[in-house]
Amino acid sequence: MTESAFHCHGVQMAWGLVRHRRENPKVNEFATGACFVKLTFKPEPFNGTLPRYPIIDGRGLVSVQASHYGLESHSMRFAQLVSLLKCRVERDSGLQLNGEVQLHTFPKLLGYVFNPISIWYFHDTQQQCRAILCEVNNTFGERHFYLLKGEGHSSAPLNKGVLLHTLKKFHVSPFFPVSGRYEFRFVTKDQQTMARINYFEGDELKLSTSISGQLMHPSARLWCSTFAKFGWFTLAVVAKIHWQAVKLLIKGATFHRKPSPPEHPIS
Repeated sequence: MTESAFHCHGVQMAWGLVRHRRENPKVNEFATGACFVKLTFKPEPFNGTLPRYPIIDGRGLVSVQASHYGLESHSMRFAQLVSLLKCRVERDSGLQLNGEVQLHTFPKLLGYVFNPISIWYFHDTQQQCRAILCEVNNTFGERHFYLLKGEGHSSAPLNKGVLLHTLKKFHVSPFFPVSGRYEFRFVTKDQQTMARINYFEGDELKLSTSISGQLMHPSARLWCSTFAKFGWFTLAVVAKIHWQAVKLLIKGATFHRKPSPPEHPIS
């Protein structure tokens, strides 16, 4: 049986805030403004009109391209990629996810993009979020996925503040070992969206991060303001990541060498 292609049915954007705080043994934190987008895909053709920006599967001042996502390098467009990801998540989770799929991600701005994390939300036919796929990239060009799921249709939707856990399997920061666990919480309410990820070693909180913002219609006027405010956001994020690393080294934080990536792309 051939799976339906997933077509983009909606685009929203947000001006938000990224927070990052290392709790111990060396306290170090920063907060920065961010622009991110939410794309909504459905397994049926779309006959309406999408906003001019971001350009989906194309090139431009601001775009979101399927080739930047997925389990391996490819040249697919979103219609095929989302369908394949949905099938893989269904297989690994044992859930039926025949509703819409949403992608929350940073767009490609002025020809450059780096997504420390992109979040895929998978829904059932009642449009309840039942599985979440966190697509994590490190600064070494490696990628890993964490699959989070509920306990069947009786559980609360995962984007309504449900506390989720998974073991850490992927190297992100040289100042933390590949051990311990992550604690996730996702909230979407009245166009307000928030994703919070905390990292623990044992019962000790080591790192807390979050991204939040108010979703809006991406008008041309709003994008003009966005370029003025966040045009070099992605480059700034990468610069801040490396600057925080320098500060941690100066503070004497323990450095961990990068291990080989996990054998399996999804944990």
